[in-house]
Formats: sequence, structure tokens, C-alpha cells
Amino acid sequence: MKDKKYGNLQRMIAAILLGVVLIFMIGIVANGWQENQDTPTDGENSGEGGNKTGDADNPDGDTAVNGGTADNNTQNKNDTQKIPEFINYLTGTECTEEEYMQIPFAFMLDSGAPLYGISDSSVAIEIPIENGETRLLLISADAFSLGKLGSFTYTRDYMLGISDYFGAMSVFYGKDDVVEYGSDAKGTLIDLSGYGDSLYHENGKHIYISGEGLKDICATENIDNEIYRFPSIPYTFSDFGKTVLGNTDATKVTLPYASSNETVLSFDRESQRYILYKDGKEKKDMLNSTAASYTNVFVLFADTVTYETSRGTETVVDTAGKGSGYYISMGKMIEIRWKTDKSGNLVFEDLNGDKLTVNRGNSYIGYYKSSHSGSVVIE
Repeated sequence: MKDKKYGNLQRMIAAILLGVVLIFMIGIVANGWQENQDTPTDGENSGEGGNKTGDADNPDGDTAVNGGTADNNTQNKNDTQKIPEFINYLTGTECTEEEYMQIPFAFMLDSGAPLYGISDSSVAIEIPIENGETRLLLISADAFSLGKLGSFTYTRDYMLGISDYFGAMSVFYGKDDVVEYGSDAKGTLIDLSGYGDSLYHENGKHIYISGEGLKDICATENIDNEIYRFPSIPYTFSDFGKTVLGNTDATKVTLPYASSNETVLSFDRESQRYILYKDGKEKKDMLNSTAASYTNVFVLFADTVTYETSRGTETVVDTAGKGSGYYISMGKMIEIRWKTDKSGNLVFEDLNGDKLTVNRGNSYIGYYKSSHSGSVVIE
């Protein structure tokens, strides 16, 4: 009797355990069925399991950086941005292997003359001089492929240092320094005034050269144009697929260097770029009739000194100092600061002191007298 009693007890315990196991399994199946009902199929963006509208932290959406704001943007979290194999370090955009391997050239040009090669520039830098005039430093990543370049003009020792900030070779036609000081330029200097046979002359004063002519000069002088070190340029680029937006509207930038020399950059919403105007007219590339336009616009307020000597007058812009300014892109603007660091690099910073993050694309940089900063109009 005792053994039979224990046998019944064992069978009862086994039945209870089996019941518990069955209840547990039924719960798992029911929960999985409910999750399938809440989860949308591939490609849907609704329901608890779908992608949600992005915000400033969405890695695939518009991004608020540098104190800016961001538009919300719905993105599929499975979308990926393909990163190009070769990237132009001056623009952050895709380039050929040949362009990637070449040191860019920085051409000192007469901003008031007909210009060739301006639409191809990775960076355009406008520098004020005396009498309200300016010079234009164009940096090109693939100058050898262009049929014509110019119009070239004189450079000055302090201007040569600007090319160094972007790791470019300086190309110019002579120097017109009034003030005696030595150049501390680190890069290669190509003075075209010694290569008259390679130059074109128009209207008795405008000076041009072809891409092939420049290539021949480099070969003759054993100038190595392969890049070995990518320099520390003033800004960093946003991640692929991200857009940097400022916090103030800025669709037109006016830099009145003089009544007869006004630079305007006007935002074109279709191309999302700023078109360059000089004295009310689009500044077009004489090679292809394309207007010069830029993704990024920088206005840098810099201290200046004007020297008057027996040799003449010269205005020097302190491009090695520091100052304030603006970063403008995609119809928006933020305030920035610029400086040269202890290593001699030009650095753009946001108001938090962080290195500036900008949109991928080419850039216009306009230096402007800090004493006249109030005359710059941004609207």
C-alpha cells in the first residue's frame, strides 16, 4: 500500500509539471503572434516596429551642428550612403584617382578681368587690397585638364601663405610688394613672369596659360605635383548623407569692397548653391559660360594695415591673426571665429570653440576689413 501511495504522488507531480510546461509554451506562441501583428512588412514606415520621423540625432537626416537647427527628415534606417573611393580633400566630394593624387594649384587672378577656369575651382578666396580693389585666389584640383587659366596677376608675400593653408602650389605673375618683408611660404612657387613663351595675352594686359602649358613648366622645372601629405584644412566635412544647417536665414551676401567693386553671392534654391556676382553681373567662366557658384560661403573679418612709402601704397590683410566671421550654406548662416593655431594652420571654429563642420562641396572665402564689418549685408 505504501508503494502504491508513493506511485500516485509521483504521477500527480509529473502531471502538474507537464501542465506548467504547456502553459509556458502557449504563452510564448501567443506573444510571438502579437508581435507579428504589430510589426509592418519591409518598406513600411508605420506601426510600432517601423522607422520613425528623424530628428537632429538621426544619422541619415539633416543635422544641427555648430549651433544651428535641423529640419526633421524621414529616412529608412536601412538606407546607406555609399562612400566614394577617392575624395577631394578640399571639397569632401568624389573625385578621380588622378585628382586625388595631385597637389592642387592656387592661381592669383585679377578679379575684374575675364576669368578662365573659375567654375572648376575647389576654393575661391577674395582678398582686398588698396583703393577698394581685390584679388582672387582660385584653388583647382585638376588644372592640367583645363584649356585656359587666368587672368593672372601679381601676388604678395603675405598672400602666398594663404595657399599654404590649403596645401596648394602658388602660381602668379610677378610680385608687387611695397613693404619689405620675406615670404615664409612653405609650398612650391611658380612665377609665370619668367615663362613668356607659354603665356597668352589679351587686350595688351590680361595674361593666361593653358593647362598643358602649366604641365610643361612643371616638367621642365622637375616640379613634383604628387601629393604626399594631406594638410589640415580650416574645417571638417559633415558625414555623407548629412546636411549642416545654420540658425539664421541667409540667401544673399553682399560684400561692398568699393562702389565699383561689389561682390554678391545669391542663393539659388534649385542648385542649392550661391552664385557669384561682380558689380551686378554673374561672374562666368569664359571657358564654358558657366556662372561661378559655391556650396559654402565664408566671410572672414580681418585686421588690415595700409603702408605708405616712397614706393607707393600697400594694404596688408592680417591673414595670420584671428577674427570673427560668418559661415553661410543652404540658405542659412551662423557666426564663427577664425584663427591660426600654434602649428600655423588656419582654423574655423563655431562659437563653442569646436572646429567648424561644413557641407560637402566647394567654397568661397571672402576676407573683409574688420573695421568695415558693419557694411557687409546678409539677408
